[in-house]
Amino acid sequence: MLDVIEKLLALQDRDQRLRTFQIELAHLPEERKAREKQIADSATRLEQAKTRVKEIEVEKKTLELDARSKRDAIGRYKTQQLQTRKNEEYTALSHEVEAAEKNIAGIEDRELELMEEVEKLKPQIAAAEKIHAEEKAKIEQVLSGLDARKINLGARSAELKIDRERFTEGIDEDLLERYGRLFQTKNGTALAPLEHEVCMGCHMKVTTQTVVQVKSGKDVVHCPQCGRVLYFPG
Repeated sequence: MLDVIEKLLALQDRDQRLRTFQIELAHLPEERKAREKQIADSATRLEQAKTRVKEIEVEKKTLELDARSKRDAIGRYKTQQLQTRKNEEYTALSHEVEAAEKNIAGIEDRELELMEEVEKLKPQIAAAEKIHAEEKAKIEQVLSGLDARKINLGARSAELKIDRERFTEGIDEDLLERYGRLFQTKNGTALAPLEHEVCMGCHMKVTTQTVVQVKSGKDVVHCPQCGRVLYFPG
């Protein structure tokens, strides 16, 4: 095998690994975003349950004020009843008292419903808080792992970039440039083995002359169909 082919194979090996690392690095931000969304979604579910409790508290206060207002009104009506001497006015005030008392009863029923709802929400919130805490801890651990992976991939990529340089020494610049173009356009495979007169890059059969040229090991031979550099494995 030509020395230049051996160098190109070593270079391709480094470039393929470097390409894999770069793809992983490119996907890390998307993975982090997805994990962070999981935490946010879990927090949103918890907040929704807590928001309902806050809404109930606001409604209860409004009801309490309304009931107090109705009781104050009843007090005024009864005072007016003691002061009036007209039967019609006394009867009208009695109706007002009855209506206010009925409203108060309705308010108290609603307050009871709200209290029962809060009691039901308490265990749900407690469960949601527990689940959120557990999910957050797990996802934060994953995020920490992603950060470590990013550092590791960055370091390994830097090492490979340095390592690959030594295999470019002594290679003709035109050949090196063509290798680079092939690597980019042929999905990371610029060199392909020749097996049973077939290029294993494009899986097309080559001519007997091409096979002879590759076997001779005198020149760099390209596949007539896909342009990849051909070599005999082993």
